[in-house]
Amino acid sequence: MNIIVFSDNKTLIKSFSEIKKSKDMSITIHPAGDIKKFMKKTPVNVFLYIDINSYPSSEHSKILKLFNNPETFSYGIIDTTGKFDDPAAVFFTGASDYIGKNLLKKGITGKRLNDASAFRKLNISDSPSSADSAQYILSGNSWSGIKTGNEYTFCMMFIELDNKKELRTSYSGENLNVLLSIFQKHIEDVVIPQNGKMWMWQDYGGLILFPFNGKTCEAILTSVRLILNRNIISAEYFKNDILLSYRIAIHLGTTVYKKRGETGKIISDSINSIFHLGQKFADPDSLNLTESLVPYIPKGLEKLFIPAGEYEGRNILRMRRPIY
Repeated sequence: MNIIVFSDNKTLIKSFSEIKKSKDMSITIHPAGDIKKFMKKTPVNVFLYIDINSYPSSEHSKILKLFNNPETFSYGIIDTTGKFDDPAAVFFTGASDYIGKNLLKKGITGKRLNDASAFRKLNISDSPSSADSAQYILSGNSWSGIKTGNEYTFCMMFIELDNKKELRTSYSGENLNVLLSIFQKHIEDVVIPQNGKMWMWQDYGGLILFPFNGKTCEAILTSVRLILNRNIISAEYFKNDILLSYRIAIHLGTTVYKKRGETGKIISDSINSIFHLGQKFADPDSLNLTESLVPYIPKGLEKLFIPAGEYEGRNILRMRRPIY
């Protein structure tokens, strides 16, 4: 990654000392006055940082207007004094990062830059386009038109209880079976009204399918509710003084559809991917989305999700952890 910083602050480079040592990143600093000249060249595949304090406050809005949701590069704002009036405003113009004075003191890491770069890529489209939908085999708005043996694209939702070892230790065989049955029944009660179908299930969790019409994915809002209501669910449905913890992963995937119980011979990269994401990448008590679902995040919930890194060639978003 090529990083270019526009600043008249000669000490700023110290905050990027880790980046200077990196083999995967390069960084150069240019005078603040060169920014307009540089922008006339239409920069491509670079990450720009603009030290907003190197410009008079009267020019701040003009500097931000230079970018206005760029499509060929990513950028961030550096605020060395912490006096920029409205930090959130930079994201409205398409910024990927805002670095304040406290973070500058700690130093900028490679992970920070990778996350900022991924953030821009994941938010480059606000709504699904016909080109996006063309790559999917739409399964429609309901199960009525879905036929066994045909291939469709579904919103795939994986959910599984955490702490399996602890549960097996705390509960005897029959009590554990009762707990798992209550959990499965509750998940069914939650997803069925939203058009979800329990498809593959074994003991601690499984895979749920939602028809996909190219416009919405009901699994996202359903999963957000399950994460936010975890404490209430534990108290209301489980009478054993236990706080449930589960992980959820959602992906737009394509597979041949067969009835539950007849899925043993299905070969699908999408099914493998969703199980790997849920079991090997997802943290306990977390909700994870693949980048394919970004255009379908319900309006108003976009800021709930942040970049979580890359897994098996896909950018992953993770829901911010709720504060209980």
